[in-house]
Amino acid sequence: MAIIFDLGRVVVSWDPVGIVSSVRGPDDAEALAERLFNHPDWLEVDRGTLSLHTMARQAQERTGLPAAQNLAILQAVPASLLPDPAMLTLIAELHGAGHTLYALSNMGHASIDWLEQQSFWRFFSGKVVSARVRMMKPEPDIYRYLLVSFDLKADECLFIDDSPANVAAAQALGIGGLVFTDAPSCRQQLLSLGYLPG
Repeated sequence: MAIIFDLGRVVVSWDPVGIVSSVRGPDDAEALAERLFNHPDWLEVDRGTLSLHTMARQAQERTGLPAAQNLAILQAVPASLLPDPAMLTLIAELHGAGHTLYALSNMGHASIDWLEQQSFWRFFSGKVVSARVRMMKPEPDIYRYLLVSFDLKADECLFIDDSPANVAAAQALGIGGLVFTDAPSCRQQLLSLGYLPG
């Protein structure tokens, strides 16, 4: 079977409030993270159609910060994407059990460029990243792109993502789906589905 992993909040951490706090301290970090990252501009960064510099400029009015300070926060994102040791163990086990592993992620250029320096990619046979293909989950085309690119059959794949909408989009195309909450629950579900030896 092919097992397809989302990256942020599944394999690696994604903590917008923590990112803002690391740059500016905890004051108003939650509100600032909301204004910066919960916005269509951030989705366009993930799609690869908006640069961090342009987003930093366009965000000045809604964050109340100069472009340079917005940019400092945005540029802190890649280094904050830390692999979850429990997930790395699980990934290694799944690979050892003979499954082929892939990644399918909504992620901007700077973040994936940074993450590609990590050693966990040795377990993966391929990846599709939104910024590089100008498509995003839950759009059906990005799932089709992955299936065609790696010659995969939908009914021989399992997709793991923390977003129910992204999982539902995969299931609509005949791909098996599992909504991720945490590493122990994910392991238990994979065990019960027979992906890992009991």
